[in-house]
This record gives sequence, C-alpha cells and structure tokens, in this order.
Amino acid sequence: YTLSMMKKSPSLMTSTVLGLCVILFRAVLVIPVSAGVSQSTIAQGDTLYVSGQAPGSQQVALYFFGPNYFKYDTVQVNDGSYTYQLTTTSDMSPSQYYCVVQSPGTGSRFSVGPLTIGQTTYITVNPGSGVPADGSSFVVKGPNALQGSQAAYALEQMIQSPNIPDLSQTFTFTIAYPTITINPIGTQYMGVPFTVSGTTNLAAGDTLLVSVQIATFWPMGKEEANAEDAESWSQGDSGSVTVQQGASSGQNYWSFSVNPLHSSQYDVTVTGIKTGATASQEFSVSNQSKPTTVPTTAVTTAVTPAATTVPAPTQSPGFGLAAAAGALGAVVLLAYRRH
Repeated sequence: YTLSMMKKSPSLMTSTVLGLCVILFRAVLVIPVSAGVSQSTIAQGDTLYVSGQAPGSQQVALYFFGPNYFKYDTVQVNDGSYTYQLTTTSDMSPSQYYCVVQSPGTGSRFSVGPLTIGQTTYITVNPGSGVPADGSSFVVKGPNALQGSQAAYALEQMIQSPNIPDLSQTFTFTIAYPTITINPIGTQYMGVPFTVSGTTNLAAGDTLLVSVQIATFWPMGKEEANAEDAESWSQGDSGSVTVQQGASSGQNYWSFSVNPLHSSQYDVTVTGIKTGATASQEFSVSNQSKPTTVPTTAVTTAVTPAATTVPAPTQSPGFGLAAAAGALGAVVLLAYRRH
C-alpha cells in the first residue's frame, strides 16, 4: 500500500525517503556504548584494559566503584573505538568492582558527571553548574557516600532518565590477591635437564623471575673440587619467563626449563616483577641414574586346539557286496540241486 501511494504521490515519496534517512541517521547516533575488559579477574597490581565502541562520540567517561574506592576518568574515542588502561589496581583492595562507561549520546557534552566541593565529591546532573542538582545527585566521596553496586545503580538510573541523552554500559570485575603456584617437582636426576611449571592469576604477558638455588652445603676439599668438571657441579639456574594465557580468567600458566644440576637439595623461587607475588618449593636432585621405563609387551599365548578323532565312516552295502552275496546264494542253491 505504501509503495503504491508513493508512486501516485511524488511528494509522499520524497517525505518518506527523508523520514527513513532521519530514522537511519538517528539509529547510528543512539547505538549504545559497548565496553569489555581483558580479564574478569585480575591480580592486584596488574593493569586492567577496558575497550569498546562508542560511535558518534569524541570521548567516553569511566566511573569505577568499589569498597571505599571511587575513580573517574575520560578517554578519547578514535574511529568509533576506545581503549583505557587502569594502572592503579595496586591501590584497590581485593574485592568486586563496578565500572560504568558513559558516552554523551547525541550531545557533545556529558549531561551527568562528578562535581567536587571541598572534601565531598558528587555525581550530579549538569555538573558544569557548580551546584549539586536537588534530587538528581548523590555522594561518592565524603559523608554518606554510596559505594560499589549502590553507586553504580544510582548512576545508571540517573543516566537512563528520559531527559538525559547520555548512554552507558555497566560491567563488573574482580581484583584478587596475586598468586603463583608451582607444580610438584619431585626427585630429579643429576645431569638431566627438566622443567618446572605452575599457574598464576597474574595477567598474560607479565614477567616472572625464576631462581633455582642449592639449599644445602657439603664440605669438599680443594683438590677434589678442582678435579670435578665445572658443568657437572652447577649449583643453580635462573632466568625469566612470560605468563601465558590460560583457558579461563585468572588461571594462566608458566614454565621454565632448568639446566642439568649436581645432586643436592634445591629451592626454586618464582617472583612476579610487577606485583611482587612469590612462591617457592624445595626438591632434590639424585646422583643415581634416572630409571628407564621398560615398555611392557603383551605376551600372546598360542592356544593349540585339542586333537579330535574322526570316526571312520560306516559303509552301507553297495552294489559289489550285493553281487557277491547273490553269487554265494547261487552256489549254495546249485549244490543243493545236485544232491
């Protein structure tokens, strides 16, 4: 019906096309801002990366809420996308946090934002006025400040007001104590290289320092020491490794190849450069030969089938036997007649 009316009325066609263009243009402008994080769980001291899309905006604002924690910052949008680095997680206690990412929507300025007066920071409508709006503001720093989920919810409700053109998206993330684990090493053998490994909640790409040092000292004469090959008396190893991305958030992994060591007790220590997290474990290197694993071969027992005696077939009287019997009968009959 619409198409037929448009054919009959050029003016209707023009207005309809313009209307569709306006709708499409507005649809581009009101695409909700998107946001995501590099990991939903990060170690305290690591960097949190926030990135997303904000078409039509020159910048986005980010609000971080947590227990006794509030942070506000902005980042520029380039070609419709943005990336923000939160580098102050060492100041954030391990807990769950909320982040609200805000774009101006169809406007060029934020209609909602922070306002600090003295020692108190508000989130308010029209922050440029310099006065917290009655009924449209709340405290995030100072007496009676909202924290965590309460502050994030209050900000979302304010932005979603029909009179506010701003757009937003909220997500959560967790900051955990930095941890490093070392998988059980067990007994190793002199002169044989091996690998130590483990897991960590430090971010992929972080650097770990691995140190393997002798844990005991044994007395040795100078002549005996000089007679030994230097490489066979290696008393440790060290180096750095990069944390690799794991299958799930907060469960990344690492590994380090250890050069051949002399027989003794050793300590291995793993330390995160960025966070200071550490882990250690003791293991021993034996002077015995490494046991060789003998492959087991399945023994196949040949089964000899039991001998079976096949009975000789029983022959039924055939033509030859019947003929012989008939001949014998004829002889008997002839002898009988002669007598």
